[in-house]
Amino acid sequence: MKRSYPRGLAALSVSLALAACGDQRKATSGEPASEVEHGDGDHDEHGAAGLVRLTPAQVTTAKIAIVAAEARTVTTELISNGEVVPPDDGVARIGAKVAGRVARFAVGVGDPVRRGQTVALLDSPELGRAKADYIAAVAAMTVTRQTAEREQALFERKISSERDLRDAEAAATRARADKEAAEVRLHTLGVSDAQLARISASDHLASGIAVTSPIDGVVVERLATLGETLDPGAPLFVVMDLRTVWIIADVYERDLAQVAVGNSVAVRVEAWRDRVFTGTIASIGATVDRRSRTVKVRVVMTNTDGALKPGMFAAATLAGAIGEPRDGLYVPTAAVQRDGAGAIVFVPASDGEYQLRPVEVGASREGWIEITRGLAPGERVVTTGSFLLKSEARRDSFAGHED
Repeated sequence: MKRSYPRGLAALSVSLALAACGDQRKATSGEPASEVEHGDGDHDEHGAAGLVRLTPAQVTTAKIAIVAAEARTVTTELISNGEVVPPDDGVARIGAKVAGRVARFAVGVGDPVRRGQTVALLDSPELGRAKADYIAAVAAMTVTRQTAEREQALFERKISSERDLRDAEAAATRARADKEAAEVRLHTLGVSDAQLARISASDHLASGIAVTSPIDGVVVERLATLGETLDPGAPLFVVMDLRTVWIIADVYERDLAQVAVGNSVAVRVEAWRDRVFTGTIASIGATVDRRSRTVKVRVVMTNTDGALKPGMFAAATLAGAIGEPRDGLYVPTAAVQRDGAGAIVFVPASDGEYQLRPVEVGASREGWIEITRGLAPGERVVTTGSFLLKSEARRDSFAGHED
């Protein structure tokens, strides 16, 4: 019969978590913490799963150091909860300027767009009528202008009366005003100067109008369907420019004296636990929320690679600011090793043997990290050499053994 360890430290940590939490409950109730017990399925002839053995030479080489978990009062960094949001001027709701039917989409959700790029094409009878009115106004202006010039020549030769000249000039002025009004109408419907110059009597029935993006960004939402008939102002797309984002953090009223515009902020998000994003405080809210007693602080973050996405929750550490003293159970940060999404420590079991223990951690400060679950006060953990033990545990967790 062939038996193997769980695949990876993460699986091993899960198999030990229940036992570790049971020991923690015993410790907090006054009973001594017991060694983690395992069913026979997690053993082989060499011992329990998660139990790492080192030779005396390995212990010497790794310079194994052991300390006891201790209750301490630690002053932590000031950390505020916040949310990633797009900047106010980085969001565009692109809508139809004229009533029409959606004839074609040029982009989809997730596509990058540039300012002025066509995102959709509408079929609008109203645009066709506006083009026809413009062409008619141009023709009327041309005719009335020619008439006025002819009346001027006749008047100078004393063939036409002054009244006829004035009437012709008035008609030309009215026609020019009508043409300019028709031109403004087309601009209002989204027709550019270049497009206006290309309008001729042969294409006045063309009713297609391009909808363009007013900013660079990414399409995050499409709000219409192909063939849908839209009213003026109805939204088609939402585009966001996320090269810069904001973190809106909640800072308690009692901590406001430590916060100032221009201060640096280190931000962490759940999706990228190993990354620290840096930003700068751009503004501090003018009012205090009556219920939470917090003030909104706006942090500006560069987001070139798009890792920070609107809606993410963030933990913002305010540089130079100190939180309230915190009582807890602490070990040196060197004792805690990351295991995927969790954390582990190694507890001495006997000479040369060390037991892997999953733990939950809290805030860290000045070389100490809080253990919120998994250890009891006074339990000893490995500090120097814990990385070597993690490597040995990982190697053993992938090894197969025959009974």
